Parts: sequence; C-alpha cells; structure tokens
Amino acid sequence: MQMILHAYALGVRTFDTGPSYGAGEAERRLGEALARLPPYDPIVATKVGLQSSGIKRRERDFSADAVRRSVEGSLKRLRRARIDCLYLHGPAENELTDTLLRALADLRREGRVVSVGVCGRGAELEAAMRTGEFTHFMAPVHAGLKSAAKERLYRLRTAGELVGIEVMTTANPRFPLPVSAGATWRLARAVMGWSPDRAATPMTHGESLCWALNEGGAHRVITTTSNIAHLEANVWAVNNCGGGGLITG
Repeated sequence: MQMILHAYALGVRTFDTGPSYGAGEAERRLGEALARLPPYDPIVATKVGLQSSGIKRRERDFSADAVRRSVEGSLKRLRRARIDCLYLHGPAENELTDTLLRALADLRREGRVVSVGVCGRGAELEAAMRTGEFTHFMAPVHAGLKSAAKERLYRLRTAGELVGIEVMTTANPRFPLPVSAGATWRLARAVMGWSPDRAATPMTHGESLCWALNEGGAHRVITTTSNIAHLEANVWAVNNCGGGGLITG
C-alpha cells in the first residue's frame, strides 16, 4: 500500500492491475490504497479473461458471462463503482467474438466500464483494431522489437492509446533489481542471455523508458517495482523524457 500512496504523491495517476495477479490479491491491495486517495482521481485499469487461483493455476475464459463475473469481482476488490479501462488479457483472435464485443458494450452503457482495450503481442492486437471497438492497446514497446512489431506500434498509436509494457527488456541487466519473484525471474532471464528481442546496445533504465515514449510512440508506459528508490528513478526519468506518462502496477 505504501508504494501506491508514494507513487500517487510523486504524481502517478494511473494504476494497472488484474485478477490473475496474486489470485486477486493485487486488486484488493490497490483497492485498500485507493480508499485513502481522493475519489476517482486515480485512473484504474484492470483485466479480464485470465483468472488465477494460485501461482501455477490459471484459467482462460473470454465468454460474456465470465467477463461480467470478473468485472463484478474486480469492482468489489478495488472498492470502486467503475473501471476506467478494462483490458482483455491476451485473447486469441477467435476469442474476440461478437458476443464478447456486445458484452463489453453493455458494460460501458451501464457505466461499469469507461473504456476497453486489449493486452497482447501480435495478431490479437491487429484483430482488435479491425473491430473498431477498442480504444486502448497494451503492447511491448522497446528498442529490441523487430521491424514488423515496430510498424504495428504506429498503427496501434493511431487507432487509440498505446500503453507500453516490457519497456525494460533492453535495459542493462546489471542495474540493481529489487528482491521479488518477478525481479528474480527477469534477472535469471538476463543472466541466461535469453530474451525474445534484444537491442544491439543495452540501455540504461532511463534510456529504455525514454525510447518507449519517444521513438516507440507510447502514450504511457507501465513499470513494476517493489523498491521506493526505483519508483522514484522511474518517475524522474519519465518526467524528463518529454513524452507521455507513467503507469504503475
């Protein structure tokens, strides 16, 4: 909770979460922190389609009924009457059905959801753009992307709001990382030399953030950390990039 409150004090106004993070615990903790902040000043994004009941137990369900149940559960945990942006969490192309799109439209009409988006890496983003129903697109944005992926970023940006994830993929792994499960996974991956995309020259964390906002064209970028000093460094870097904003999750 203290990290969230500190991020807010630093000027961060958008928070991203999802029911699959800690089997809903991430939403619950964010909701507890939001209760201490001015009502509806922070922008809150969460996700549907992927549920978790433990570290290894995850279930996919993009049916209309499952989406509505997921939204109701998220609203309770977040202690809010609406979700500012609801992302489909990595849907396949064939899961973007007319029934699902109608359910999302109903949630918007009811005021339960303000806007909808898609979180993905490839064909699902293209399919979502073709529907014309989505206004937010969450995708990897970093200098190591192949040319086709970089060209897709331009199309996503013109179709709506582009939110960059995995922005630290090209950052120098020698940067001291916080001790957490996620940080340990990223460090192990870096030590093993594995990455889906690698830049010719590693960047600093600040350079990676600025690349995503400027060359990458992201309107906002998402960073995660459990370390106050790293949070402050990320906020400082974004504020000095001359680009978009920071989302914390």
